[in-house]
Amino acid sequence: MRDRKCLQFIYLVLAFSFLILLPQQVHGEITIIQKEIEEMLVCQDDCGMLVSACDNSTAQYMRGIIVEQINQGKTKEQILEYFIGIYGEKVLAAPPPKGFNITAWVTPFLMVLAGGLLIYFALEKWVFHNRLLQLEEVEQDNNLDLTEYEQRLEDELKEYW
Repeated sequence: MRDRKCLQFIYLVLAFSFLILLPQQVHGEITIIQKEIEEMLVCQDDCGMLVSACDNSTAQYMRGIIVEQINQGKTKEQILEYFIGIYGEKVLAAPPPKGFNITAWVTPFLMVLAGGLLIYFALEKWVFHNRLLQLEEVEQDNNLDLTEYEQRLEDELKEYW
């Protein structure tokens, strides 16, 4: 009998703990989804900040719409499409990589590559020019009159050999 009461008490504690923890998990998931959506949207009050960082009335209004849409069971993509339908693609923090927007994704990398190539070719020309000057100096040194040195070498070889 005592074991049975102990078992009932354990079941009761587990049931209450699930009731207490379950709403917090759902609320936590909504907060994560809400935060992700807020970080993907730009406030439309000409401040240029993300909705997650902005505290003005427009950002608060957008947050309210996000929460309302999440509570209606809409997905992240559906909520983003809702905002794009109202404000256009300018509401997105990062343009989608399709169509003309692909230039916004590709151009920075192309500019870095072009700058790197420009620096490489400029340095190569500079270094190559200096190498040519050094080679010309060596060739001029090689064209010196070596007869005096050759005569001295022959004299020393005859003297010590």
